[in-house]
Amino acid sequence: MKKIIFLIVIAIITFSCQNNQKEVQETQTVQTKTIDNSEKTEKLFQEFKTLYNELLVFKDNPDFIKLGFGAGGPYNKWLLSVKRLKVNPDSKLLLKKGIVPGELEQLGLEYVNSKGEETETTIFFNKAFKNAISPKPVAKIKNVSGNSNYEKIKTEYKLFGKWLITLSAGNEKYSYPYEIYMKNDKYIGVIPEDKFDTEILEKKGNKYFVIGNESGEYYQIDSRMNMSLFDQDGELTSMGYKAIKQ
Repeated sequence: MKKIIFLIVIAIITFSCQNNQKEVQETQTVQTKTIDNSEKTEKLFQEFKTLYNELLVFKDNPDFIKLGFGAGGPYNKWLLSVKRLKVNPDSKLLLKKGIVPGELEQLGLEYVNSKGEETETTIFFNKAFKNAISPKPVAKIKNVSGNSNYEKIKTEYKLFGKWLITLSAGNEKYSYPYEIYMKNDKYIGVIPEDKFDTEILEKKGNKYFVIGNESGEYYQIDSRMNMSLFDQDGELTSMGYKAIKQ
């Protein structure tokens, strides 16, 4: 009798283990599924750009300077739209663009306080938003793009260095990898993810200037391969940028 009970217990344990293994496999299969949010991100990005451009247009209007975002006023609707965007659960996708939606509301309120005049706060936010909306020009190798472009660069050029560039905005943090490749006196910067964007760099001493960049952006790299980011106004550390050597 004990032998029969023992065999029954063994059978139950074996069946249970098989079910558990199946559940684990199914869970792992679900976890590896990739969700493409690119279309949703672009839609939110367009909404952000529209609201931002509207603010730049009406901030100098006499009725805005007088009424601000007061209830019943012509600009209260704009503020409500920004608040809806801020609380949208999907708005975190805008971090991939270097944008924190709540900061647009802060910019609008700062213009209310300053009566449409520029302040240190408005200059800071405007610079961040314009850099996100009008990204630096990218020089691409002709007839190739995306991952094929990246593989071609790795084949024909020598790796110079790798960094992780981070952008901190309030409580949010965004990061992306950055690599520089070299061949003789030619240097190419690559963001090896998403669209695999590239940029041509001109080396002057320990500075690597981004060719065609209207903001005068460049990277300064010391003998230990530590990188600092700059533009024509100075170091970008105050903007929340930091490069970590990999």
